Amino acid sequence: MVEKKIRRRTFIDIRNKIFNKADAPVSYPFLWDIAQHDYVQWNGIASNAGVGPIGRNTGEVIGVFGILDWQRKPGWTLSSLISGQGFSDSHISYQSSVNVRNLRHIEDQLKELQSPQWPDIFPPINKSAAAVGDSLFAENCSSCHQDIDRSAKDRRVIAQMYKLKKIGTDRKMAENGVKYTGYSGIVRGLSLGVDVGKLYLQEKAPVAALLTATTIGVVATPDPDKWKITRAAEWIYDLAAAYFTNDVKATIKRGNYNPDTTVDPFASLLAYKARPLNGIWATAPYLHNGSVPTLYDLLLPKRRDKDSDDGEYRPDRFTVGHREFDPEKVGFITVKSDDRKLLFETHRKGNSNAGHEYYTRNLTKEERMALVEYMKTL
Repeated sequence: MVEKKIRRRTFIDIRNKIFNKADAPVSYPFLWDIAQHDYVQWNGIASNAGVGPIGRNTGEVIGVFGILDWQRKPGWTLSSLISGQGFSDSHISYQSSVNVRNLRHIEDQLKELQSPQWPDIFPPINKSAAAVGDSLFAENCSSCHQDIDRSAKDRRVIAQMYKLKKIGTDRKMAENGVKYTGYSGIVRGLSLGVDVGKLYLQEKAPVAALLTATTIGVVATPDPDKWKITRAAEWIYDLAAAYFTNDVKATIKRGNYNPDTTVDPFASLLAYKARPLNGIWATAPYLHNGSVPTLYDLLLPKRRDKDSDDGEYRPDRFTVGHREFDPEKVGFITVKSDDRKLLFETHRKGNSNAGHEYYTRNLTKEERMALVEYMKTL
């Protein structure tokens, strides 16, 4: 028994040294307007310009366990040149289960997706309260959250990035994206172009660089399951179609964030993105890690040690997994007498419900409810 415990402890120690811990949970970003964003993901890691949408979707397939059959082969190919391997005696073949053609079709469908409006099955919006909330929103929220027309064909979502210290929400997801490293394996020795220059991939490299390098390689590799001429023709067509039908142009990020430098080439990722709030009523729970159950709770401050017991604060523990909607506070029901759902505890690493409290302590309950009524209209 003692020997088994020692072996298990040794295995856990080795595993923790090799693998990065999954200790930064995030909610799924909502999909409407995703094709109109200039930068995507909570930390704005990926540009949506050019063939960026194909790269974004490829990275997501890799993240949900797409099959990667990479091999080193002699000589060079057009794909190896595109992926930055140059004219060398051998190249990495990035064969995978990723289907670029299907990803392009999915993206074309997403371009037409619009945010949902408050449905008739819920109680009607209080228009007088919403008018008060409109003024409060303009005063306190509109500088970060862009107002867009959900149905406009030419709508654009410009990333407004805010450094971690300013926004105050849980830091773990953004910090992991910058500080985590991994073994480069077969891509060791490649030179990856980033915004501030070329980054050499050593034995251990930043995960942000590894994901970028491998995504480029996969996108640059035609489907291996098709006849050679067919796969080359389809690959060229799909990339060209993705590029020329994409109206998003390459731009710099906006907002208050630390720019990338040669000393810290991924510094800009230590930030979170404020996006438009159209359809926000349908996206509970809130904040990037889903740590706040309702819109009303989001307008409450987080309780601190010095706060009085009779105040109203964001809940530190609540259950998730319910499908019953609360149209008053706007979110899912989180407490039931027979509750056996998953308990979300905000004291755990990555689960903090702090931040985004710029004005919450100064609001009355009536003002919070007015803001909630207004956000139902977005």
